[in-house]
Amino acid sequence: VGVSFGEYMGNGGQWMNAPGYQTTHTPTEHSALSFSPGQAGADPTYGHIAFVEQVKSDGSILISESNVKGLGVVSYRTFDADTAKQFTYVIGH
Repeated sequence: VGVSFGEYMGNGGQWMNAPGYQTTHTPTEHSALSFSPGQAGADPTYGHIAFVEQVKSDGSILISESNVKGLGVVSYRTFDADTAKQFTYVIGH
């Protein structure tokens, strides 16, 4: 989709602090969702990363992620608008 992120952004929970990237709490299509450690089932030490596939008209989001349902397995989840506003989104270049 023409969006890229650095090769060495750290663990999923660290992406929100990566230098040179804008972050927001407003759900944004084609951004990376940087889950804090333990947030929404993320690893309690490292956090997690997902990709925002779609922001729906009601503010809910559809994400894709890997390794939640098995190593290398891509899966999808939807979060409602109120939950989506609690996350940190990293805008790619």
